Amino acid sequence: LYLADATPACTFGVHDEFISSGRLDDLSMCWAGIEAMIASDANDTTQVLAIFDNEETGSQTKQGAGSPFLSYMLQRIALAQSHTEEAYYQAVERAFMISADNAHAWHPNYSEKFDPTNHPKLGGGPVIKFNAAQKYASDAVSAAIFANICDAASVPCQRFVNHSDVAGGSTLGNILASSIPLKGVDMGNAILAMHSCRETGSVIDHEYCVKAFTKFYQL
Repeated sequence: LYLADATPACTFGVHDEFISSGRLDDLSMCWAGIEAMIASDANDTTQVLAIFDNEETGSQTKQGAGSPFLSYMLQRIALAQSHTEEAYYQAVERAFMISADNAHAWHPNYSEKFDPTNHPKLGGGPVIKFNAAQKYASDAVSAAIFANICDAASVPCQRFVNHSDVAGGSTLGNILASSIPLKGVDMGNAILAMHSCRETGSVIDHEYCVKAFTKFYQL
C-alpha cells in the first residue's frame, strides 16, 4: 500500500520563489542534468549523464548504481573509439564525476539538528556535501574543482556537513567510485521535508544547478 500526493506541483511565495512538489529528491537533479546536456554544445570529450533507479533502497539492483552497468558502458565507448582497454583506464583517470542528490536545507524549527556553521539554506546555490565517515565522494580537491565550476558559471555554492551527533544518509558517489575509481564530488540542491510526500525547494537553486551543470559539460 502506497500513499501518494495527487496535488500538482506548484510555485509559491511572494515572488513565486519556492517550488512545492513530490519527489524533488531526486527528480529535480535528473531534470537539471538533462537540461544541461541538451544545452551543451558538442565537444571532443565524452559527455555522460547516468540516471539510476533504486537509490533510496540501497542501489543494489541491476538498474541501480551498485550494478556494473555504467562501467560496462564506459568500457564499450572507450573500446569503440580507440580499440584498446588501456584507453578506458586513461579516460577514467582524466574523468570527473558529479554525483547529484539533494541536501537537507536548514530548518529554523530544528536548528539543533544542523551543524552550526555548515548548514545550507534555500536560495543559496548548489550544496557541496562532506562526511567524516566517507559517505560522500567529496574531498578537498574535488570540492575545489566543483566550486570553481560554479564560480565560472557565476553561481554561488554552499557546504554541508552533518551535525557531529546526527547520523546522515549516503548517496551514489562512493558506490560508483568503488567500482570505477573516478574523482568526484557529491552535491545537490537544498530542500525542506526531504522524503516526505511533498518537498519544498528554491526555484533559483534549480536555475543555478542547470547553469553549473551546463558549464561542467562545456569544460
